[in-house]
Amino acid sequence: MVVTQHPLATEAALDILKHGGNAADAAITAQLVLNVVEPQSSGLGGGGFFLYYDHIKRSVTSYDGRETAPASAKPEMFLRADGQPTPFFPDRMTGGLAVGVPGTPALIQKIYDKFASGKLTLAELAAPAIKLAEEGAPVSKSLASKLIDHAARLKQFPETKKVFFHDNGSPLRVGEKLIQPDLAKTLRLLDEDNQNIFYHGKIAKAIARAVTQAPAQPALLSEKDLKNYVVVEREPVYGSYRGIDFFAPGLPTSGGITLLESLNMLESFDMPSLGWYSQTLHYMNETQKISFGDRIHLGDPSFSEIHTEKLISKDEAKVKSKKIQPEKALRMNSAVSEDGKQTTHLSIVDRTGNLMSWTSTIEAPFGSGITVPGYGFLLNNELTDFDPQPRDGSGRLKANAAGPGKRPLSSMTPVLLFNAGKPYMVLGSPGGTTIIGTVLNVIVNRIDFGMSCEEAVAKPRLINRGVKMEMEPELYHHPLIKLQLDLWGHDTQKVESIGNAQVICFDSTRQEIVGVSDPRGEGSAAGY
Repeated sequence: MVVTQHPLATEAALDILKHGGNAADAAITAQLVLNVVEPQSSGLGGGGFFLYYDHIKRSVTSYDGRETAPASAKPEMFLRADGQPTPFFPDRMTGGLAVGVPGTPALIQKIYDKFASGKLTLAELAAPAIKLAEEGAPVSKSLASKLIDHAARLKQFPETKKVFFHDNGSPLRVGEKLIQPDLAKTLRLLDEDNQNIFYHGKIAKAIARAVTQAPAQPALLSEKDLKNYVVVEREPVYGSYRGIDFFAPGLPTSGGITLLESLNMLESFDMPSLGWYSQTLHYMNETQKISFGDRIHLGDPSFSEIHTEKLISKDEAKVKSKKIQPEKALRMNSAVSEDGKQTTHLSIVDRTGNLMSWTSTIEAPFGSGITVPGYGFLLNNELTDFDPQPRDGSGRLKANAAGPGKRPLSSMTPVLLFNAGKPYMVLGSPGGTTIIGTVLNVIVNRIDFGMSCEEAVAKPRLINRGVKMEMEPELYHHPLIKLQLDLWGHDTQKVESIGNAQVICFDSTRQEIVGVSDPRGEGSAAGY
């Protein structure tokens, strides 16, 4: 089963599985196709977090392919002369200053070296993406919409303008062909020593030059910064929710820690007996509010001692859950910094039972806006995930302040769930800091209320990122639920859509695998 955010990526990955490839092979193909058809969301110029379950070894491996800050990065890099942060849109997110050293090329190589079947070369895995880049892929509604929204910032970069706009300056429209010969040329190089090319060779030189000579906010990112990049294998975050085992990547992504903290608190409430109604939604909101309050203390564990054991402790969760009153909203203010929501997620299971959950991104739509000349891929703006106001009220550096070689805090939350040692769910979502709440909603719907995979994904969502109760329209306009939550003191806000979950569910009693691509997006699920 393959579930991705674009039908062409799903189709290509499934074809790899049908021809003897495993979950790792299919994941690489899907990721490369997504770079071609969904360039606003992810690609070779970005990074991500990868979880893999080896069915034979019965082990879960977690890889951190997060971008790193160059040696030139400073804590105050996003502050203006008046001491205030540069506005996120369009200034902070655009140009060379926001670019981190990409992790996705090294992550692809690591996945291939460690988990690939060996039946297919990297060139063969890249072939579907190369064909789409050369022959052209139809522009999707989401891509066309984002091109309109970001036209002004993208046109600052000649290479980007050349790829995504007509000669008259108008953006590509829905259904038109997006042809990317430079990207096709780059993908063909994956048959060689991938890391040497991206981190030591001619592409490394081109990346460094593109950042230092950027038309907007040029910055120093050197070839040495690229040469020093490594993918890090880290211990996954482990926990359980109502007896279901839970695995997610650890820091520098906050996703698994923040999600597990919320789930642990929710165990104190008998939500199945309350039903999917106001009281349950109240508890879901309050636990997220508390966990996001703790999230602000997280950062790259290689640069400061960050103790997460207490945050994901069930004993600590019981203490915190006692703060939650059944009919009164907690007063907190843990505002999260702005971030991009253009991320992608893919979930895969192969015929032997290997599982793969991979979330990757270039951060904001089209990342920094910079396309590497001659190589056709966009560079991330991931450094904007550092706290733009790097010091607390006492002048101390925050855990997520920028610094040389540091990895910014993420919200990516690829997850694997097991029931009595057997696969139960594979899931994740794009959406910046909304990712954590999106995954929480799906898990609660499935475990607490026994919803089908389809219903658990489609159900209207409610999240809290430290300030407001954000509700999708069906919930916000529900007369009784909204009234009750308002009476309890919640600060509610309507949002049109939250997340875009890509989910696989397992029914061991019926020997069924069900794949669901969120109806909020344009993706697809396919299996055989």
